[in-house]
Amino acid sequence: MSQVVTVRRVEESDFPSLAEIYAHEAVIANTAQVPHRSDAFWRDFYKTRDPDGLELVGVVDGRPVGHLGLLTNRAPRRKHVASFGIAVHPDFQRRGVGKALMTEMLHQADNWLNLVRIELSVAADNTGAIALYEKFGFVLEGQSRFDIFTAGRYGHSNRMARMRPGFEG
Repeated sequence: MSQVVTVRRVEESDFPSLAEIYAHEAVIANTAQVPHRSDAFWRDFYKTRDPDGLELVGVVDGRPVGHLGLLTNRAPRRKHVASFGIAVHPDFQRRGVGKALMTEMLHQADNWLNLVRIELSVAADNTGAIALYEKFGFVLEGQSRFDIFTAGRYGHSNRMARMRPGFEG
């Protein structure tokens, strides 16, 4: 089934859809968030998180079904580094939403935001996400053992990063 995914900045009217995405335990399990946050939490979270960052939604048939937040670094010696988080509604996973969000984020990072390094932490057992990140040039840099508590158990996180293509430090 082919679908058209558009990517744009988060708008005020998107917050109920974003709260719906993060209401799924399967989504929350792969983030650092906890279940049962209020709609007001999600609305305010995105408004105040990073004024220099990038908050994107992946939209299918007018409905936001994915979210990506790119957080820039304010430390003077790390302004070239950013991190991000991504979430896709379970009904739309593995249908191109994550790919579309990642493509736009990296376009912005490489061509407009002057970022050299983008880093992330991903649950070591989240093989689908790891495969997506690897397709975009992210490489494993290490693993943090027992650093996340999810669904009653401790798990490991992989540290991954991508350097801007052509950057020679």
